[in-house]
Amino acid sequence: MERENYEKRIHKKGGRAYAIPNPLSHQIITYITVLSFCCITILSCIWMVTLIKTEGLVAVGGIPVITFFAGYASYVGLLVLRYRTAQVTYHKNGFIILKRGNTSSYSWSEIKKTKYHGMLRVLRLHNANGKNIYTIHGITRDNKKFIQEVNEIIGFSTDVF
Repeated sequence: MERENYEKRIHKKGGRAYAIPNPLSHQIITYITVLSFCCITILSCIWMVTLIKTEGLVAVGGIPVITFFAGYASYVGLLVLRYRTAQVTYHKNGFIILKRGNTSSYSWSEIKKTKYHGMLRVLRLHNANGKNIYTIHGITRDNKKFIQEVNEIIGFSTDVF
């Protein structure tokens, strides 16, 4: 029932609508990758503490860099996981998100803040209240097209990483 309402809302908007496919294989790859980065972060923290206790601070070397980048990737990955199962369709007036049977429709003007994590190719969309509306990873061609569409219509700020 909710799926039918979702499709009706898309057609009511008029114009051509573009669906972003969300295959299960990409979802599994995303879960495995985020889990790996979380494990690397935890293990590098343990390794760093062990080295400081046994060898001293100088022995740590580049481990903090590994910890930082793995931690950053874990943080952004967890943001992506929240919306990884969502189905998105966009058109000239906005986009519709179908997540766990609930649909949410947004016009492009409702997006007040965007943030693009360039190193990880992740785009976050926020409303006027600062609430995260949607997070998308540029893993496929269709996802990249959506990110380009957002950039053309709204623009986005790029994170340092």
